[in-house]
Amino acid sequence: METILLDRKGYTSHAWQGNNYKSDLRLKDIAKIIKQELKKEFPSCVFSLVCQLYSGGQSLSINLMKADFEVFNKTYTQDKNGNIYDKRSYEYAQLNHYTVMEIDGYCNGMYLTKEAQQVLKRAVDLSNSFNFDDSDGQIDYFHTNFYLHLAIGKWDKPFQKI
Repeated sequence: METILLDRKGYTSHAWQGNNYKSDLRLKDIAKIIKQELKKEFPSCVFSLVCQLYSGGQSLSINLMKADFEVFNKTYTQDKNGNIYDKRSYEYAQLNHYTVMEIDGYCNGMYLTKEAQQVLKRAVDLSNSFNFDDSDGQIDYFHTNFYLHLAIGKWDKPFQKI
């Protein structure tokens, strides 16, 4: 599956559309396709994909639940703001899907390993290939197929290295 983002004529000047986007494809179907592709590409990883539908739109949450490699770079003992990591820090982390490929592996307060970055970047690319975005926060205009949430583990179910 290609994940190249295509230009899309929209209300804003920077609208984009993924090359797998189809207006008649439901989010549940998109989640199934993404999960199958991730399972095929990363058989040692377990992902949880959850769809939420609400009056303002819909969202897809992708959580990496298990992997046979280390996802957190534990050589760092604190984040860039000086917050010290504890055991719980390595069980659950909400990530910023826009910055998952930072050079030093830093993503929303956590340092990730290169392998984790590659897996999560692929999950983001796959989901973006089924998405479009014609939003502009400066004019308070939001129009997207779905919002994406990315995390390692869940707040009530920690990530496990297997």
